[in-house]
Amino acid sequence: MRDNLLVIAKSEEIRNCFARSYPLLGYDVSVFEDIYEPIRDLNFLDPDHVIMDVDELARKWKIFAAGLKLSPKKITLILFASAMTLEQANEALLLGVSGIIIKPFLPEFHLKRVYDIIHRKLRMGGKRIQPRFYAGTEFEGSLLFYEYKAGKSCQFALINVSEMGIAVRLGSPEEVPELKEGYAMDSAVLKIDDKEYPISFRAVFRDRNVVGLAFEQIKREKPNFQRFLQRLSLKAFGISGLKGRW
Repeated sequence: MRDNLLVIAKSEEIRNCFARSYPLLGYDVSVFEDIYEPIRDLNFLDPDHVIMDVDELARKWKIFAAGLKLSPKKITLILFASAMTLEQANEALLLGVSGIIIKPFLPEFHLKRVYDIIHRKLRMGGKRIQPRFYAGTEFEGSLLFYEYKAGKSCQFALINVSEMGIAVRLGSPEEVPELKEGYAMDSAVLKIDDKEYPISFRAVFRDRNVVGLAFEQIKREKPNFQRFLQRLSLKAFGISGLKGRW
């Protein structure tokens, strides 16, 4: 399930950067120029994470933050501000703010910083964070999987990809019935665009035609695969001008 991210900012640049980049990281993004609409529709929006540029919101953002604290689930709240005193920062922490980022807004730095704040608890628990990059309007592609032992091949639509594995969508629920949780293959080829990556894998879940595969090993071409992920990372975190299809 994708997390809901709310962005409230007068700055069109901030709104557009998150709306363009964060769907590629698996978030459903809603953007607002002022705070009144999200306050009114908060229950309907059901946010998991909220980003607010508080410079022109005066005390309104504090009312909104207090309302978020009443939610039965933990909502990550991150503030952007041009300046903030120590007393103001302490007040923000008491209101449940998870992080404060001082402007000017720098997409090549702050998009990644927000991601790190959202995942800070995982890092504190000793877990390694592996961003998953989702197929979006600029990252459309397909995935070919070859099973050498059975001599068959199947085409998949890519849902997301990370260094740890992939999630794909089969053309139909009837395809490759053996590819379900627990199934393992020692010799396969992951094909993305013109590149082929010999891999071994195990299937970690299947829900009708959606399959999750964990990489046991990328036997060759690992540096090229990591460079491919780096390109996706640059795009998702707003650093690259990468455009078009894979």
